[in-house]
Amino acid sequence: MNRTFVVFWKELREVLRDRRVLFSTIISPLLLTPMLLWGIGLMVQQRQESAQKVVIPIGVVAPRGGEEFIAALQEAGFAVHRLPAQTQAETQLRHRVVKAVVLLAADFDQRLHNESTAQVQVLFDPLNDSSRDAVQRLRTVSDQLSAEWVQRRLARRFIGAEFTRPIALTTQAIQTESPVGNLMLSIVLPYVIVLSAFFGAVSPAFDLIAGEKERGTMETLLATPATRRQIVWGKFLTVAVVCMVAAIFAMLGMLLAFTLPTSAHIFSEQAGKFRVSAWAMGALVVTLIPLTVFYSAVLTIISTFARNQKEAQTYLIPLSTLVVLPAVASMFARTESGLWLAAVPVLNSAIIIKQVLTGVMEPSFLLLSLLASCAVAVVSLQVATRLFERETILLSS
Repeated sequence: MNRTFVVFWKELREVLRDRRVLFSTIISPLLLTPMLLWGIGLMVQQRQESAQKVVIPIGVVAPRGGEEFIAALQEAGFAVHRLPAQTQAETQLRHRVVKAVVLLAADFDQRLHNESTAQVQVLFDPLNDSSRDAVQRLRTVSDQLSAEWVQRRLARRFIGAEFTRPIALTTQAIQTESPVGNLMLSIVLPYVIVLSAFFGAVSPAFDLIAGEKERGTMETLLATPATRRQIVWGKFLTVAVVCMVAAIFAMLGMLLAFTLPTSAHIFSEQAGKFRVSAWAMGALVVTLIPLTVFYSAVLTIISTFARNQKEAQTYLIPLSTLVVLPAVASMFARTESGLWLAAVPVLNSAIIIKQVLTGVMEPSFLLLSLLASCAVAVVSLQVATRLFERETILLSS
């Protein structure tokens, strides 16, 4: 058997014995992520339901008239407190006795019946969530009442409702191979995979080289017949496998989370309406190759250069920034991006995932991404091998 794979098999068995690796790569993405999203979705659902049922106290200052508007507020779930003056209303708003204050102009009814614009001013507390909810509900009531008054004004002149809509624009989505829910999934899934694959491989990568230097076991490994290049490749393959496993289980965990009913309250009403075929799943696994190759190569060279795991962790902070930024950018990147983005590590893999989920796969983009990531990996492994050949770096702790 090739000595590279002997080193790889030895390192892989040791990594899989580490419970921390199993937790971060398998248990956390497959179980904790769906449970976390389910809990968040349940909280959002309960908040939305309670916000619709809760009776919101508001103050109303109406010098004269406005009875129809006030009645509409009461029907919408507001507890109306009539107040004599604006100063008193503002005092109750500051003390949170009422959540908002509605100020009706003195000529409110007159302007309505004269087909003018009736002025309504709303005072609210920007630091109070309930106050902002009240404003949102007040906007809804105002819009509904305004639409009713438009119909009345048109009816007086025997004009139909079509008068206010000279052009009626309608849209109709065509039938596509992928459901609409795949679009929302394509926005969230690349972000999760990019971060999970990276942070899932950090611990084993730093332990395989920097950890061995710190424990003083590197000399034992160097005494074996395996060359230093074979040792580097064996450790690189181990990190790549762990990185791939972390990415796959993160993908499975996210797909499981999207099947939960409460996910619709977090993402959209289409969250549960997605379909990932067997071909798409295979393509998604292939798209992870450029990502895992790049991550493994970079983490291997950092772990080789660091004297111990603590020093390796200090390099993790700037490196995390270089990973998080493309991950965030992937949420806004378009699937029809130019081929030049195929040369951008991390972002290229995220775009490929979006292409697979939306059914617009570009083989040329995938090929260029794979070649670019492999090129970076080869260069990084050459650097790591050179570092292995320097005793001052390899045996330092």
